[in-house]
Amino acid sequence: MNNSGGIRSVDSVKVLDPNNGEYSRDGNKYDNWLMISGPFSDSWEFKPDVPHGAVQSVWYPSGILKQKGRRMYVYMPPDYMTSNARYPVLYLLHGGGDEDQWINLGRANVIMDNLIAAGKVKPMLVVMPNGNANQIVAQGYGYGPIPRPSAVFAPPPAPPTPDGKSPAGGGRGIMYGPYEGSYPQSLVDEVVPFIDKNYRTIANKDNRAIAGLSMGGMHTIQATNNNPGAFGWIAVWSAGGQDTPEFFAALAKLKESGVKHYYVAAGANDFARSGSEALYKTAQKAGLNTSWHETPGAHYYLIWRVFLGDFGSMLFR
Repeated sequence: MNNSGGIRSVDSVKVLDPNNGEYSRDGNKYDNWLMISGPFSDSWEFKPDVPHGAVQSVWYPSGILKQKGRRMYVYMPPDYMTSNARYPVLYLLHGGGDEDQWINLGRANVIMDNLIAAGKVKPMLVVMPNGNANQIVAQGYGYGPIPRPSAVFAPPPAPPTPDGKSPAGGGRGIMYGPYEGSYPQSLVDEVVPFIDKNYRTIANKDNRAIAGLSMGGMHTIQATNNNPGAFGWIAVWSAGGQDTPEFFAALAKLKESGVKHYYVAAGANDFARSGSEALYKTAQKAGLNTSWHETPGAHYYLIWRVFLGDFGSMLFR
C-alpha cells in the first residue's frame, strides 16, 4: 500500500480513503475531498443556520434525442415550497461529465443557499441537465446496459460538411457541430418548456439565464447563438469563441435581441483562457454588454464556483 501525497493506492490502484466520508464523482472518476474553511471558500461551505432549498432529480422525455427518459437536477430556493411566487430560472450546464457535477463538484445548491441568505442573489430556480446527447456518462441511470468504461465520454463535435460550411449551414449550428438534433436544441425546445410547464417560473427572456463551463460553455454558445431572444443573461466559462463573420453575426443578433449581459470568464492558469478571451473580444466587437472575469486557478470547479456566485449576483436585477 502507498499513501504518498495523501492518495492511497493498493497494488498501484487508487482507492478512496475509508476514513474520509467526503468524496466527489467526476464521470467515472472518484476522489476524496479535503474541505478547508476560509474566506475564499465561504460561499460553498455548508452553513446549518441558513435556510436551505431543495434539489429534485427529475426525468423528462426527449423526442429530439430519441430517449424516453433523461435526468436533470432542479434546485428550488428555500421559500419555493411555502409560497405561490414565480421565479426566474438559471440553466446551469456542466463540463465533460454529467448532470451530477454541479451538485457534487460545484456545490451549486450550497452556494445558492448561502448567497440567497446573504441577500447577494435573488431567489431563483437552477436547472442542471445532462449535457450528453447519448446520456452514457450518467452510468446506471440511462436506458440499456451500462457502457464499458472506454465508452464513457461526451460526444465529439461533428466535422464540417464537404463544402467546408457549418454542418447545419445558413447560420445554424454555429461552431461545435450541427444544431438540429443536438443537445443544445433539446435544451431550448424541450427542457425549457418542460420547466416552464412544471414549475412556477417567470417564463420570459429577461427572467431566463444560461451559464456553462468547458463543454457546457460550448453548449451555451450553441444554444444562444441559434436562439437569439431565448435567454436574457448569458455566461460562458472556460470555453472559446472565434472572430469570424458568421460567429460575429450571431453575437450581433444576440445584441439586437436585448441580452442584458454576456459574462465571459476563465482561470488565470486555465488552458481555455486564450479562447475565452477571444470570445470576450468578439462579444465586445459585436456591441454586447459584456464583461471579462478571471480568478486564480486552472480548469476545475474551484474557479467555476466563484463564477457561479459572481454571475448569480448580477442576475435578474
